Amino acid sequence: MEWITRHRRALAIFIFMGLLSSQIPARALSSILPGSVILTGVSGTIWSGSAARAWIEIDQQPLMLGRVRWHIQPWRVLWSAPLSLSTTWGQQTLSAQLGYRLGGAIVLQQAAFALNTQLLRAFFPLYLGGALSGEFAHIAIDEGHILDAEGVVRLQRGVWTANSGNVLLGDYQIDFSSADMAGAGTAGALKTMAGALVLSGELSATLTGYQVAIQATGPVARDESFRKAMSMLAIPNQEGFSVSLAGQY
Repeated sequence: MEWITRHRRALAIFIFMGLLSSQIPARALSSILPGSVILTGVSGTIWSGSAARAWIEIDQQPLMLGRVRWHIQPWRVLWSAPLSLSTTWGQQTLSAQLGYRLGGAIVLQQAAFALNTQLLRAFFPLYLGGALSGEFAHIAIDEGHILDAEGVVRLQRGVWTANSGNVLLGDYQIDFSSADMAGAGTAGALKTMAGALVLSGELSATLTGYQVAIQATGPVARDESFRKAMSMLAIPNQEGFSVSLAGQY
């Protein structure tokens, strides 16, 4: 009580400023966010609000996010994830809690997403169809590179979208974990849940590079037209083919 009495003026100013800033309308975010992020139908405050529709422009292509909701708890900035964010656009969803590490890395906690791979075709020459989803306990990103991650990514009803017709592939899962005890890098184990293309292998990424080693077997892996389509990446063998990639950032 004595401390409150001695500092009551500073405390009153702090409370007043906190109450004042809590009433800043959410539309003020438009002056803070990059020009590539567009929000419409904004309501609420900068601390807790929503946008009826949002999208991000990437290489002059709009990436739709749909309805966006956010909630900021600034007192959690030093030890946890102060920002909770969720987006919904039809069957496409994303949710995560965002924070920072002391070294400057961005950390996503309790992150989950679901989308159709068709969404990615506007940005990448991707000839893969299916439903992509994932759940992560955490993902740490520094300068655009993944430091470590703990979670799983699934591709369901995977399809190779060829000009001559779609080729049914199957269902797949990649389990991600820290590459070592220090959490330096991420390792992923690929496995096939069901399907005519049986994939298995490992993926790894660090701050300086990446490695991919995949074995493909099953009826689709032995199909000559599919092997020809994969010839830029694959090395054929008796059972099917293998893919081995490595690179530096």
